[in-house]
Amino acid sequence: MKFVIQHNLMNDEQLNRTLAAVQPFPHLYVGLIPFSREITCSESLDGVEYIPYGSTLLTNLTAKLGWRGCHFDIAKLNYENFVRNRTDMLNGEHIFDAEEAIRFLTNTMRGGNQHWFMRPSEDLKQFSGYVDGASELAAHLRSMIDSYNRGEAGTYGISPNTKVVLSSPKEISAEWRWFIVGGRIVSGSMYRAHGQLRKQAENDAAVIAEAQALADRWLPLECVVMDTALVRDEVKVVEFNTINSSGFYDNDVRVIFRELWKYHENV
Repeated sequence: MKFVIQHNLMNDEQLNRTLAAVQPFPHLYVGLIPFSREITCSESLDGVEYIPYGSTLLTNLTAKLGWRGCHFDIAKLNYENFVRNRTDMLNGEHIFDAEEAIRFLTNTMRGGNQHWFMRPSEDLKQFSGYVDGASELAAHLRSMIDSYNRGEAGTYGISPNTKVVLSSPKEISAEWRWFIVGGRIVSGSMYRAHGQLRKQAENDAAVIAEAQALADRWLPLECVVMDTALVRDEVKVVEFNTINSSGFYDNDVRVIFRELWKYHENV
């Protein structure tokens, strides 16, 4: 078993923290040529005994290669699956195909240009979730669909059948990111407070226990990242993300990689 770390297309801080964390373990570095879907490496990548960390594209490619340490399954990492199995998701009031979402937003515009939160359902990072007026969101979706239909290169385009989540905007007091290995929280960090970026390691035992209780209810995968939010004195689950490509904020990166290594030694 080896860690495989993508050394390009990652910001310097995240890369340096990752490189320091994997030093005690067998590891190697790979590159990813943009738009080519080609993994470059100084040695042959034979077999499946690898734990990758890098971009969303790397996790997609290594999942298809069957790497044992790649915890990416789009059939499980999507909002439809989340709301099907949990009642405490922050969003998910409406999940539409992109074309259906445009029609829904157009109808809401007739009663006033309402604001909505929009994000893709699947953990493929086609676009970042954000809040905007119905007309602006509909125009953005139309632009992405048109880009896809023209066959333009890059990740901007989405197919008309891409699932999109639409929810009413929520007033969020704080947000946390939790790294979960084998169903157990191994590190947590606040990453936003009152709408402002605030990276702070979470060491409060009560807060960690509350997050673990949320994780114990249901997880899409045993090794995953869970984001939570405090909304009107109630903690909600925002989303689940791929552990092989999620940003760290102020999480303990050394602990995360150590626990991933121990997990794969025992499965």
